[in-house]
Amino acid sequence: MLSHMFTFALKKRLITAHPMTRYGRLRENEKALRVMTLEEERGLVQKVMDENLIIGCYVGLLGETGLRKTEGLKLKWDYVDTRSRTVTVEASKNGKTRHVPLSDYALELLGQLPRIDACPFVFVWPATNLPVRDPRHSFFEGRRKAGLPWVGFHDLRHFRATQWIMRGVDIRSVQGLLGHRNIKTTERYVKFVPGHASKRVIEAQRLEDLEMANFHRRQIGDKNGSKADGSVIH
Repeated sequence: MLSHMFTFALKKRLITAHPMTRYGRLRENEKALRVMTLEEERGLVQKVMDENLIIGCYVGLLGETGLRKTEGLKLKWDYVDTRSRTVTVEASKNGKTRHVPLSDYALELLGQLPRIDACPFVFVWPATNLPVRDPRHSFFEGRRKAGLPWVGFHDLRHFRATQWIMRGVDIRSVQGLLGHRNIKTTERYVKFVPGHASKRVIEAQRLEDLEMANFHRRQIGDKNGSKADGSVIH
């Protein structure tokens, strides 16, 4: 925290040098990360929806797209394209705009939301026509009834990242969809997918075996006086 304060002061030119550059940082122990299963996430969404439809759809959309809490609250209908099945997230933490695909479930959730002409935001209180700013009450009640007291809004993002990797989306694509600056941030989710690393290694080895088999086949063809396409050399 202190280092961040000095960095901020340096950027604002309140100080001329960072006093902590001469000191190394202590290594932080890796925090244990618990990730919801698909069944747990769907149960949570339903329980929150029972409390409040708008907040239930909000929670469900975060779980389907991996949007951050604030990104979901600031989402406008102009950035939701149901025809191309994408949602556009304006430049946020990493300074880049990104496009996230919408699943059938996400489209179903969006279809349950009322569109308020007087308000451009997706998540709006119908009684006041004002955008949702604090979704915590219904969320907290829903998670309690779902038996998931440890779940926070950011856990919906963890859930989506893990699901994408589990379903075979490559890690670079997941990095882009989540808007991570550093691939290391995305890589931490791999460990929650049983056999993911082993599966990728086996696939790589099979490709290597196939490449070597083709190489040997070409060598045999050359020795027999044939081209790779099987025609005879004259």
